[in-house]
Parts: sequence; C-alpha cells; structure tokens
Amino acid sequence: MSGPREVLLAKAIGYFAEHGVRDTSLRTLAAAIGTSQRMLHYHFGSREDLLVAVIESVIEADAAMLTQLFANEPDPFEAGRENWRITAEHAQTFGALYFELSSHAMYGKPYARDLGHAFVTRTQEAFEAAYASLTDPATARRLARLTLAVGQGLMFDMLVDGDRAASDAAIEEFITLLRTRLGQTGETSAVAT
Repeated sequence: MSGPREVLLAKAIGYFAEHGVRDTSLRTLAAAIGTSQRMLHYHFGSREDLLVAVIESVIEADAAMLTQLFANEPDPFEAGRENWRITAEHAQTFGALYFELSSHAMYGKPYARDLGHAFVTRTQEAFEAAYASLTDPATARRLARLTLAVGQGLMFDMLVDGDRAASDAAIEEFITLLRTRLGQTGETSAVAT
C-alpha cells in the first residue's frame, strides 16, 4: 500500500508527464494535484528535491523493467523487442518528460546531475550485459551504447512526428544489422530502448 508521499509523487509524475516541468512552482503543482504547498514541502522539501524524486522514480521503474526483461528472456533480441514495445507505449505518456528532464541535465541543473548515470549508464550496462554472452566485452560495450542511441533517437523521432510504424520498422532493420554483426540467426527481433 502506498503512503502519502508515494501518492503525491505519483500525482506529480502524472502532472509533469501531461504538462511538462517548465517553471511550475510547488504552489501551482499543489493546486493541480489536490494538495497543499505545505504538504509538498513536508514530503519533498524544495521543488528541486521533488524533481529529484520524480527522476529517481521514473528511472527506477525503467531499470527494474529492463532488468526483469533480460532476466526472464534468454534471447536478448526478444527481450529487446519487448523493451521497445513497452518503451514506445510509455513514451506516449512519459517521453516528453524524459527529454525535458534530460535537457535539465544538459544545462547543468544541480538536481539533474545524476541523470546521465541514470538515463545512460544504467541502461547501457543492462544492454552490455545482454550482449556479453554474444561477443567480447569491448564490442558488447560499443553495441550497448549504439543500441541505446538508436532507441532514444527513434523514440525522439516518434514523439516529434507521431510515426510509430516508421520507428518500429527502423528497429527491425537495426536488429537485422545487429544479428548479422553478431552472427546470430533466427527470427528478426529488436534490442533497443
């Protein structure tokens, strides 16, 4: 059962996913999610502390999902295909927030300082581990970075132009290239985020 902090955090994430973070104050957010500014201060501290909690929550959920997919599916390409499907669906709700928060890290906002580790390093490590059984460590590391970049780029394109079919087709093409590169045979599938 969720406590008051978790309930407020879920509401804040939902609000930011729909409206963006922009320069939303705690007062504006509190009114929009049916609480008081005092309660947000009590549970999170400052606006920046709330944004850290939002970032951590979204990242933890994504990391847990990706780890579970690769643990449950022995074929990393099939796990990757499912990851892309889930990512593409979640992008409709959280994609713009993901890229907005990424820009906060690019601008050096203190509360977003760990975002690079969370959005890049942790996800890259999951892909690297998936590729490790298929190739040498250096190649696995490079392919993990490439996979992450392709998935993020296609998610960005899909959010901008709304063409999910084109992004899905590009993922399939990318996987064909990966399977060829790794000398894998089998049904075309995708490892991408």
